[in-house]
Amino acid sequence: MTRKNKYIVLTVVVLTIIFYCITKCYPLFRSYPSEIASILQLAGKNRKELEKVLKYYGKNPADSLKLRAAKFLIVNMPGKYSEYYDAPWNDVATVRLRWTSSSNKKKVLDTYQLEQPSIKEDIKHITAKYLINNIDHAFMVWKEMPWGKDIPFDVFCEEILPYRVGNEPLENWREKVLASFDDLYNLFKKDTTITTLEACRKVNDVLPRFRMDKDFPHMTYTQLMASTRGTCDAMATLAIFSMRGLGIPVTFDFTPKWVDIPTTGHSWNSVRDNSGKHISFMGCQSNPGEPHQGTILRKYRAYRRVYGKQQKLTLKKEDIPPLLHNYDYIVDVTSEHGGFDIWFPIPKDYSTEKGPIYLAILQEMEWHPIAWGIVGDFVLDFPSMKSGIYLPMYYNNGVQTPIGNPFKYEYRSCRFFLPSSSERTRSFTSIAPMNYEWLHLMKGGKFEVSNNSDFSNAKTIYTVETTGLGYHTVSVKQPSTFRYIRYISSVGTRCSISELEFYNENNKKLLGSAMGSTGDTQKVFDGDVDTFFESASNPSWVGLDLGESHQVSKIRYLPRTDGNGIYEGHVYELFYWNENEWQSLGRKRADSHILQYQVPEFALIYLKNITKNKMHDRPFFMEYTQQWF
Repeated sequence: MTRKNKYIVLTVVVLTIIFYCITKCYPLFRSYPSEIASILQLAGKNRKELEKVLKYYGKNPADSLKLRAAKFLIVNMPGKYSEYYDAPWNDVATVRLRWTSSSNKKKVLDTYQLEQPSIKEDIKHITAKYLINNIDHAFMVWKEMPWGKDIPFDVFCEEILPYRVGNEPLENWREKVLASFDDLYNLFKKDTTITTLEACRKVNDVLPRFRMDKDFPHMTYTQLMASTRGTCDAMATLAIFSMRGLGIPVTFDFTPKWVDIPTTGHSWNSVRDNSGKHISFMGCQSNPGEPHQGTILRKYRAYRRVYGKQQKLTLKKEDIPPLLHNYDYIVDVTSEHGGFDIWFPIPKDYSTEKGPIYLAILQEMEWHPIAWGIVGDFVLDFPSMKSGIYLPMYYNNGVQTPIGNPFKYEYRSCRFFLPSSSERTRSFTSIAPMNYEWLHLMKGGKFEVSNNSDFSNAKTIYTVETTGLGYHTVSVKQPSTFRYIRYISSVGTRCSISELEFYNENNKKLLGSAMGSTGDTQKVFDGDVDTFFESASNPSWVGLDLGESHQVSKIRYLPRTDGNGIYEGHVYELFYWNENEWQSLGRKRADSHILQYQVPEFALIYLKNITKNKMHDRPFFMEYTQQWF
């Protein structure tokens, strides 16, 4: 061999070795699409585990769809994590079971030496074995279930494939689901006519019923099945594990706030039927098509938690409102629950740099962004809006900037609140919507006196003929001297009353020992309008043992109330929204159940009970003489 040929052969060998090292020994130099490459770089030392998955499914062309599924999971993995407690065991739920019966929950945590949970990011800790196992099992049930042919790949990726639901510790839950529901799984495989709805009902019927407990962390499938305690989140999560493990496409849906109870939200599930429509249900509680809180109570918005990133506009964490903290991984599905679109002209100064334009709802005089608009060519679209009061705004770095006036949306029309310079005297009877049902319970009730504790030979000194708001003061026309006095409900009606006061001929309040048919009788004598005495038995009664005989000349009583009324002696403060802030119209002490203020026309109003330090979640406006919430 000539010297030249030797040089050529040596060059080929060296290049072959270099090529082999680059492709086999140094995966860092492999060619990946940019979206995959950026994720692998974020994985750091765990990069090799993710690459094992890509390599595993990249060898065989028959696994091309599994490779796409693997890429979907990996590309959307950033931000996914598990919460782990630094304890010698993982079943922290067992410890939490003690919380229900413990008056000091911190002591329970201290006893077991549990600190704040530590975070393990999936992208830096997940193993190739775990991902491959999850993908293979997900594909197996997808293909084996008779309805699988009706589930498109993109739906499969979101509603069956994901290896986690929330921030629970990872486990091989799919094998456990198949073991738990082996009988149903075999039944589904054989029944070629069964639908996802029918299968969902069968599984949901055998899921454990939960006891409400708000103190549990995110739990695994195993922990959920063992504890059977938690919130609606836990119930929805267990349903997802169980359904997806059997190839049934199920989602995690939620509302951040109810319309009538804006201090809280709710979670539930939806199952995709064979036609592609999502039917809601409450995992571990009610089946698809049956009523549940997610369909009965009014909600401002409904969202669906998803695995894949959704929003085109990338926002910094500090630019995402708290109620929408998973902005990138939620889909607005309010349209599945009704509502109508609202369109606004795009503000002249709008730019994508300012972020989305939100609609905010009101809770205790603070606005909370709950929905974002879709920017069109000329208008901003807020789809499927529900009735309520809203304020359009920007949200940047935790700062809210109103960009218009608040408005009330109802029945496809908007009423904007722009206070005028003219004022009108307005009368208020409550700070929020009142429950009037309780008022009527006192009708026909009687006030009786007696010198016997069992009220034998009782004398009726007043019968309630009409009921109304606020305190009622009654003069006893023929006062007599007695030791015992009571209020007794009419036959067939339960006793329900907030406050009772009795006065003698010198207008001095009479004191004594509370007594009654049952229940906490002291609550009607505590001076607190928010507490009450109520008894399910009928008739039922509550009263006082005065200790000795007294003349009762006056009765003052308050029917059961929700604390939203105007109460004599209480101090109130009225606010109205003026451009970008709430402006006070001053404080007043009520001398009856009606309060009067001079109020700007067309203003959005908020009334606060200063004495009780109570404000309600519902602002209102005045039209003619009526309060509208």
